[in-house]
Amino acid sequence: MKARYSLKLKSWLPQLRRKLIGFRNYFGLPDNSRSLSTIYDYVLHSLYKWLNRRSGRRSYNWSNFKKMIGYFNIESIKVSKRNIFVDWY
Repeated sequence: MKARYSLKLKSWLPQLRRKLIGFRNYFGLPDNSRSLSTIYDYVLHSLYKWLNRRSGRRSYNWSNFKKMIGYFNIESIKVSKRNIFVDWY
């Protein structure tokens, strides 16, 4: 985020969304949901911090930041139950 915060949002926030989805798909086990939500919160807070450093004044307050997150479809990491079927025959 530090390297890209000066670029336009529409060029790199979809990539951030894809990375979060891939992270959820790889590490998303039912017992790991608390750690995934901690990482998601860390990513959102660091994104908020770096976006507010773009100019001499604050660019976003928290409510406008949440609207922007909703616009780019960056949703929270939800772990779904995995069903694993083993065929022993």
